[in-house]
Amino acid sequence: QQQHPSSEDSSRRFPWLSHSMFLVTMKAVLAILILGLATWRSDALSMSSPKSSVPATSNNNQISEMNNLQSRRSVLGVAIGSMLLPSVISSSPAFAESQSAEAAAARENLLSVIQQGKPDAEVLAAIDRLKPFNPLSPTSSAAATSLEGEWRLIWSVNDDFSPLLRLPKPFKPNSFQYFGPIAAAEVGEGRVAQGLTSGFLGTSQLWLSSGTEPLPPKVVEGANAPYRLEIEPPFRFQLGGRLGTNQPKKLIVEAGNDADFRKVNARSKEAQLAGKNVYEQVYVESNGKGSLRISTITEGDPKIVGTILIHEKM
Repeated sequence: QQQHPSSEDSSRRFPWLSHSMFLVTMKAVLAILILGLATWRSDALSMSSPKSSVPATSNNNQISEMNNLQSRRSVLGVAIGSMLLPSVISSSPAFAESQSAEAAAARENLLSVIQQGKPDAEVLAAIDRLKPFNPLSPTSSAAATSLEGEWRLIWSVNDDFSPLLRLPKPFKPNSFQYFGPIAAAEVGEGRVAQGLTSGFLGTSQLWLSSGTEPLPPKVVEGANAPYRLEIEPPFRFQLGGRLGTNQPKKLIVEAGNDADFRKVNARSKEAQLAGKNVYEQVYVESNGKGSLRISTITEGDPKIVGTILIHEKM
């Protein structure tokens, strides 16, 4: 029979990920510094070239060239900025038809502040504005099925659960969550998964999966209560291929309880003894592709409690 690695064996095998991330980060920083130096040198040479005695009529040409240079810098800045910002969805006609004008405006505002790369405080304010219009009732028969499918992360805050998401482009991987049949096909029946792929991972994908158990909803006045899930062991961290490729997954870590899994992740004693993680879905659309979902971790590992995530349905 295949023996699963113990916590101590997993602890010895797990640090390669942190070392690799350090090397990748250093390469990214070096590339950014080289790009900045090259741009500065080019500008400095153009600004410090010897001035020759030229007729006054040539001043307009010089001014025009400088304006063109500034215009090119502006375009380059916008292009780089758009690469660093997450790609978010446009307005959903189905949502606009089924919700009030106030709810639609709140949704558009949230997408706008994310697209513009506004500070976290502005995005959080936009989330608070949209949450009262949560269309999903946690007691409805559609509560669980509304989560089914593949979801792509478009914004997060306090995301200490995955330092890889803090890498700069082009090394930063894309993050996905999987629920329902699509998750069962990859990680087993009754389990959910998070996947990291692309960026420095290329065509490979890191898979973190666990079980879940629905919890009774809390009472929220004036709005639908969040749909709450308790995250259950066993936890499996695997390296494989992307969704649907059927590439075999290599086990990196498996833990039968929260304490053992947090120990492998170098969590404190306090974190190891904390209760199970509770994952609340505070806003869930069920309009198919392009639907938004806002979720937060409210209980459990103190390292990740307070994490807020916004996903769009693929």
